Amino acid sequence: MKTFIVFLNKLCKKEFFTLLSILLLHISCSKENSYEGGFTPVPVSIFTNLVPSNTTINDKMGPIEVGTKFMSANAGTVIGIKFYKTSGNLGTHTVQLYNYYGAPLATAICESETDSGWQSVIFPTPVPIVANQMYLAAYHSSLGNYSATFYGLKKAITNGPLTALADSAVGLNGVFKYTDILDFPIYGFEGSNYWVDVLVIY
Repeated sequence: MKTFIVFLNKLCKKEFFTLLSILLLHISCSKENSYEGGFTPVPVSIFTNLVPSNTTINDKMGPIEVGTKFMSANAGTVIGIKFYKTSGNLGTHTVQLYNYYGAPLATAICESETDSGWQSVIFPTPVPIVANQMYLAAYHSSLGNYSATFYGLKKAITNGPLTALADSAVGLNGVFKYTDILDFPIYGFEGSNYWVDVLVIY
């Protein structure tokens, strides 16, 4: 009888530790698939690592704001704007996100720029966007410097759920405006791509 009781105690302990192991494994897997613990989704952009082939442009017309109209096939959250800076594009660059009606949704100054390459600017507060609604990613250049590829948006450019709209699909694209202040750009020239992109998480 004593031997049987010892056997039951060992069996119970074994079953207990087996159940405990399964429970801990479940908790670990659940946490791994959540956003807890510092995991952040990778932002999606339109132009990814594409780059313009020309040099910095300046029309000698003063400060300028340039932008790209885009849509998302899915609802998401815009965490910032990125733009391509060619060498010699000096001055202060301030990024904006506008809605379809031209109202500013977010703005931020690019404070840590490199001499050239993609410059990513994160908004202080992320902005939720809805599916299939036009938005505008833009930046203001205080000295009038910018990058452009003429005819670059005559056709739509798509990456995943994001699309830079083709020129004339929803008005002109890309767009610009000579302005001393931050302002929604409304003019276009030959469907130019001004290399302004958006950073969205889904």
